[in-house]
Amino acid sequence: MAVGHLLNRIAYGPLPGQIDNIVNAGIEATIMSQLNPAPGVDPNPVMDPLEASFTAPVPHALEQFILRPNGRYRYFLGTEEPPTDWTQPTFDDTGWLLGISGFGRGDRDDATEIQEIANGLPSMYIRTEFLMPNSPGTGLVQLKMLYDDGFVAYLNGVEFARSLRTNGVPHVEGNPPTFDQYATQNHEAVLAEYYTIPEALLQPGLNTLAIQGHNAQNSGDFTLRPTIVSRTLTTGERRFFLTESELQRTPFIRGIYSEYQLQKVLGEFWENHFLTDEDKLHDLLGAERNRYNHRVYGNNQGSKVLSNTLEYAEYDFFCDNALGQFGDLLLYSASSVPMLVYLDSILNNAAQPNENYAREILELHTLGVDNGYTQADIEEVARIFTGWTVTRVPTAMVQNFPDYVDNPVTSSPHNMTQTVLIEIGDEWKYMKGLEEPSPGPVGGATTLWTQLAFDDSTWLSGPTGIGMGDGDDATVLDDMDNNYTCFYTRKIFNITDPAMPEYLELSVDFDDGYVCYLNGVEIQRSSNMNGTGSPPPHTAVATGGHEASGRPDLIDLNHLRPLLVAGDNILAFQIHNLSITNNDASFLPRVTAGVPTSRHIDSNDPNGKWVFAFNPLNHDNESKTIFTGTPYELVTPAGRIGADGVQDAFDLVASLESHPGTAQFICMKLIQKFVSDDISLASLEDGSAPLELQSLLASMISAWYSTPRPGNIGVVMETLLDPVDQGNAFWDLQFRRNKVKTPIEFVISTLRALGSPANSDNLVAWASDMGMEMFERDEPDGFPEIGNDWIGTTTLLQRINFARRFAANADNDFPWTLADIIGDAPLGAQEVLDIFDEVLFQSSMTEAERCLALDYLESGLDGSFLPLDPAAGDYANRVRDMVGYLFSLPRFQFQ
Repeated sequence: MAVGHLLNRIAYGPLPGQIDNIVNAGIEATIMSQLNPAPGVDPNPVMDPLEASFTAPVPHALEQFILRPNGRYRYFLGTEEPPTDWTQPTFDDTGWLLGISGFGRGDRDDATEIQEIANGLPSMYIRTEFLMPNSPGTGLVQLKMLYDDGFVAYLNGVEFARSLRTNGVPHVEGNPPTFDQYATQNHEAVLAEYYTIPEALLQPGLNTLAIQGHNAQNSGDFTLRPTIVSRTLTTGERRFFLTESELQRTPFIRGIYSEYQLQKVLGEFWENHFLTDEDKLHDLLGAERNRYNHRVYGNNQGSKVLSNTLEYAEYDFFCDNALGQFGDLLLYSASSVPMLVYLDSILNNAAQPNENYAREILELHTLGVDNGYTQADIEEVARIFTGWTVTRVPTAMVQNFPDYVDNPVTSSPHNMTQTVLIEIGDEWKYMKGLEEPSPGPVGGATTLWTQLAFDDSTWLSGPTGIGMGDGDDATVLDDMDNNYTCFYTRKIFNITDPAMPEYLELSVDFDDGYVCYLNGVEIQRSSNMNGTGSPPPHTAVATGGHEASGRPDLIDLNHLRPLLVAGDNILAFQIHNLSITNNDASFLPRVTAGVPTSRHIDSNDPNGKWVFAFNPLNHDNESKTIFTGTPYELVTPAGRIGADGVQDAFDLVASLESHPGTAQFICMKLIQKFVSDDISLASLEDGSAPLELQSLLASMISAWYSTPRPGNIGVVMETLLDPVDQGNAFWDLQFRRNKVKTPIEFVISTLRALGSPANSDNLVAWASDMGMEMFERDEPDGFPEIGNDWIGTTTLLQRINFARRFAANADNDFPWTLADIIGDAPLGAQEVLDIFDEVLFQSSMTEAERCLALDYLESGLDGSFLPLDPAAGDYANRVRDMVGYLFSLPRFQFQ
């Protein structure tokens, strides 16, 4: 009985034969081994490989873009065959549509949405040009492809890659699929795939990439998002959870297989105590856009993979450090990316403090609701955590905990050394829009004036900004109001090598609208200028107002390198006002070239890792006072500047782990988890908590302070478990079988009882149906530790349904073999019940329970007596049915 009780509390129930092993080893030795798990790989050789099998490995690599994301492509919808030479560099694609990568539909994440996919469009074709640098790096040049559902890729007219899911007829490289052919298998754009480009296909200078993408039949979503990178593999790999259910399976895998059961039970406890919600993290990552307002992760699935993986890292830390210092768990939680996002720490700044995290660290994580803190304390704690945020850094910059808090990232990881090619204040040629600058044969607008060869010798010259009416113009057009609606500008600039430098960017602040040209080609227009591809006439007006507010449009010139030439290039704008009577106009352009610093990560690049960052500019560096007028008063000094601002939080964590309210609350929650529900802050205050539990709590609080640094959970748990004397409340008979198992505990203990493997993600669905979906709880208070909260008509029915289906091997999702439990010898009803009473309940069933179980086992469908016959064909099914009944008993629902 004592061993069974131990395994029901510090483990997810016993495995077949485990009780005998513990009896032989001794309870004290078993508890001490559980309190001192060895770091590293779990002793069970099944667990780690099984957990890894649910993840996708991605090798660490250094990547340098050659063809960047979100580039300009010409595209053709697959309603008919494209010309046979459409993949060739010489093909004239000016008649094709123009769009920004990625292309697709259905995931709300496409820069160019192809609505025709919804009507069954089977394919589309895209083309672009890119410049091959003279020194592309030492890595392999590879196509990095996000796609849904299939594709074939060509470089300079030669096929070099196709997904296995797009079959030509026949499926032979070099035989392109026809326009009306669907991909033969669904493929979601989750992780990018890499395809090496043969060196012989790459040409110095200009190259042409052409891709045909094919959707699966009856599929409403589609993705094409190519990039080309120079990629060098480095040491190690990252493992990603591609789906949420794979992440959610992890606690089940660990609970079923790990030999360090107490560590995993506590890991789940801490994950629930410091609860975060994967959905909110996913929403943030999915919305992340780069400087040019394009999605960094390309699609919702890509950001989902990352949010799953970040949640796993948090859970993994709580497991590995479950028996360590409470203060470390608290600081890790405060600085974890999921928590920083979940409780809005990323919105907390000195100008507008956000109290969400401050409230919960006191109310839920340390002291307990209304237990020794005030609203003023919440406000002061919020000030302490101002400036705490998240950022992405290159993999090489990633630090382990607590180093990344001790030495936080404090500057933008997107910083680079910049060279200004065109500065605000430089001289530009300009012409007032009283007529067309280069009229066509019938006087219409043309783009001849945007070309380098155009003679602008008669144009005026002046520094930027150019405009009127706002006081921000170095060149004032004082005759524009009520006279003309636009003006034209040109500027020659020099590039030595169009493939270098590494980053090129154009910014333009404007009022009201603009169209921009590079070497005679339109590259962008503001959203209030209609008619992309056709130059607006000089009489055109912007369709909506826009003020030059200091937040310029940013234009990524990196994917426009094929338009650049070595030497002189021409940048041209036409600026249009809202109306002829509008009294202000502005034009402030700037072009920069950048070389990345060692701390740089490309804003287009989804690689790297999200980490805690500290922004000193957003931190309140004035003094703060917590717990004013109490023996536990904490005053943080003013004047902590730069990275020293994080020291405020270190002081708070040290104060909280030493606070008697924290010791009381955490020790009480551990008693609720491992001993009894019959204790709470309220019952402690009014003295109604059982004396045995009050005594245990006092001993645990004493253990909390018995170590040089308060709050060593291993020491506290040793006091709770009392391995030597086995005489405290944990071992008291009145507290055995009195705690209702949580859904996860019930599911795991059921499988462990019969030695069933965890081969199905239906485990997640079953626990969710019972009310517990890990990593998905919206409220920050965590799932209940009080058992009665899990008892309800619906949840009980789900537990019974699960038990019956599991026992019957109905879905074959969690198979178990009857002969492994009862052997091959023919057994009667009493003998079968004896075995399962021992396996499930350590032979503790009451006589009444046994009678009911035997009646159940030896009753026919009509309720009549039907002896169990080992020779009958229904023998195994009847035994299994009885096992399902036993799992449904309160005796098994309680631990």
